[in-house]
Amino acid sequence: MDRPARWGLAIALVVAVAAVALAWDARQSFSSLSQSSGGRLADLGAEVAQSKGALAQAQAALKDSQARLAELESRLADAQESRVAVEDMYRELSRSADDRMLAEVEQLLILASQQLQLAGNVKGALIALEAADQRLARADKLQAANLRRALNQDMERLKALPLVDTVGLAVKLDGLVQAADTLPLVVSETLPPARVARPREDRRGSRWLRALRDFWEEMKGLVRIREIETHEAALVSPAQAYFLRQNLKLRLLAARVALLARDAASYRDDVKAAQAWIGKYFDAKARSTVVAQATLKQLADSPVSIVVPDINASLSAVRAARSAREKR
Repeated sequence: MDRPARWGLAIALVVAVAAVALAWDARQSFSSLSQSSGGRLADLGAEVAQSKGALAQAQAALKDSQARLAELESRLADAQESRVAVEDMYRELSRSADDRMLAEVEQLLILASQQLQLAGNVKGALIALEAADQRLARADKLQAANLRRALNQDMERLKALPLVDTVGLAVKLDGLVQAADTLPLVVSETLPPARVARPREDRRGSRWLRALRDFWEEMKGLVRIREIETHEAALVSPAQAYFLRQNLKLRLLAARVALLARDAASYRDDVKAAQAWIGKYFDAKARSTVVAQATLKQLADSPVSIVVPDINASLSAVRAARSAREKR
């Protein structure tokens, strides 16, 4: 083999050896890089897991903080409401005694106005007005001359009204309803007592005479003669008498309802109807009937409904006094 060929072979061997060495080194480097990359990936996975755990803890802490914040906000709202209530209470307590008295007088006047307009209770309204005037009389520092003057004018107007004793009239109507079952009719509801046969004292005489005398005794037991002053004979059966008494009760109860409703027309119509029925169907000479008719006459003559005045002058005066004090 010539020399150039040897040199070429040697160079080829050296190149091959170098290539093999480079390949081995590259393989070792790749293996080392793979191992280091796997370790780094494992470390990164552990760090990611730790980050997830920390994130979960942070979210739980955030929820806990939000709950505590909501509780604190609720307590703050309650504290603000309590503060407002305390301020209102302090403001109420800090008002002067005269201001409180004017407020009480206004409430009494409002109560009196309601009694007049809703129930027509003049007596109750007078009691409320007198109580308001007495409270104002005890206020030495309060200049309430105009207010007391308005109160006295309203009280004088109420005292001048006719008294409507609603409770007393209702009690009398209730008494008549209870007495309706005991009022005697013109003709008694019960049958006359059976005639007791008398023993025959004399058996002597003819048979026809005895029969005629017995017939006469029987006829005297069947027929009763009674003087009735009314033009119509008010003869009613027991069933009709029961319904007559029930209708009389209904009339009296209707009059009571009209009395409470202050319906004077209906009240007087029902009372007059009850008077007419008692005069027509019941015994006018019986004491209970006389008492019932006298009571009905008294009820018919009693006032039921009156036009009640208002007390707006007193209300305006007390409100003007309160407004003047508030402006000061």
